[in-house]
Amino acid sequence: MQPLLVSPHEIRGIVTMAEAVEAVRLGFREWGENPQFNAPRRRIHIPTGVRVSVHQGGVPAAKATGLMTHCEWVKPMAEEQVYPRLNHPVIVLYDSAEGELKGIVIGEITCAELPGNIAVTGLRTAATSAVGTDLLARPDASTIGIFGAAGQAKNHLLAMMQVRKLKNVKVYSRNPENPRKFAEEMGPVTNINITPVSSPQEAVRGADIILTATNSSVPVFDGNWLEPGQHVTTIVGSNVGLVKGGFTAAKRREIDDTTLSRSHVHGIVSIQQAIQDEQADIFDPVNRGVIKWEQLIEIGAILAGNNDGRTKAEQITFYKNNAGQGVADVALGALVLEKAKQKQLGRTLDL
Repeated sequence: MQPLLVSPHEIRGIVTMAEAVEAVRLGFREWGENPQFNAPRRRIHIPTGVRVSVHQGGVPAAKATGLMTHCEWVKPMAEEQVYPRLNHPVIVLYDSAEGELKGIVIGEITCAELPGNIAVTGLRTAATSAVGTDLLARPDASTIGIFGAAGQAKNHLLAMMQVRKLKNVKVYSRNPENPRKFAEEMGPVTNINITPVSSPQEAVRGADIILTATNSSVPVFDGNWLEPGQHVTTIVGSNVGLVKGGFTAAKRREIDDTTLSRSHVHGIVSIQQAIQDEQADIFDPVNRGVIKWEQLIEIGAILAGNNDGRTKAEQITFYKNNAGQGVADVALGALVLEKAKQKQLGRTLDL
């Protein structure tokens, strides 16, 4: 086997969003069936603000095991976290049968619908959100309220369209110009009615799905606004390394305790990750008694048939996409590698 090296310009738009969602779903299902297939993401920070993350996983059904690593220059602010520089992530894939190096994929993978949309691990993040939302939102959900209007939000809207027949989209951002730009760009791509709204409460009111895809470090809406039958998906991860390293004062969170206490079902990507990273949206509320660890249900367990998700239409459901996991990156990377081979992209490495 000669491994393949695939470059950043070769993977722009190489997969559809639907293909990405199904690849990630496969990775989580495999992990749900065997807990040894994945390890929590590990992350280090240095004083310049540069951080590096490593995501390990194995997906035998995709004939691959390995890791994804990525590095960003991070600048924490009082109410948000910004990224002055994003650098190329790298996926290293090995054959899951005999351990041979299969390939190295360099660069941010983007979907065919938005090939130029770059966000930090944006495609995998959106696909992971879609898989969990599919398991927990009402089957008839058709209206989505989105907080955020940048790269992650764009990917997420496309991903949510793969799991629900969306008819209406409401978008809110602290900068009122951003939702207008979002609607102008994403309207023709999605062929869906997209309405910019001027307040957080408008984004929540009447929405079947509420998605928070922001760079906020503080809660973006009041959980008292939630209505029966709604579903909430949130993506902000942990910055505990920045806090413990003295780089910033407070841990990040995107939702409040009321949202957790009012939710009847609490989905999550990884409980172990929430504990390791002492995540402010989960770890701290558990320690305060807002919810209990045993209330959290991993999406892999639902996919494997070991737990139920939503059981009643009137339930308020919550899903924390609390960190990218290696099983998702390896599954997506394996798909990209196969696509590259089919298109005769990349170059073989003579080892």
